[in-house]
Amino acid sequence: MTESENRLENVKEFMTRQVPYWRTLGLELREVSRGVAMFEAEVSDGHMQNGVVHGGVLASIADSACAMAGISMVFPEKLATTINLQMSYLKPVTQGRFRAEGRCLRAGKNVLFCEAQVRDEGGSLVCTASSQLMVIARNIR
Repeated sequence: MTESENRLENVKEFMTRQVPYWRTLGLELREVSRGVAMFEAEVSDGHMQNGVVHGGVLASIADSACAMAGISMVFPEKLATTINLQMSYLKPVTQGRFRAEGRCLRAGKNVLFCEAQVRDEGGSLVCTASSQLMVIARNIR
């Protein structure tokens, strides 16, 4: 395994431990590469509001994909936290699996600029996100 691959595997393991919220929502971090991340989830009763997946669940998976894409650019020296998230909802999700693919567009010294797309299991685009994250110090644990 190369140093870069090892670093990315470490960030995946570290962040999965540090963010129990992902388990609460059933979000699964599937892939991380430099500047890219992908999460998946299965629709559950706890996600629903009036027969559709709650927008907050979709915002959470999009935000997580953006964050991991950005963090992959600065880890292990630093981490990042969301300072802005803009969502556009295009289509409801009612059943099955959905996934978010995040990408870091620009990694500045203090701010990371990211975007994500969330798709249903048929591949239809259900929402998009634009995010900015502030680079922060990593408290080693």
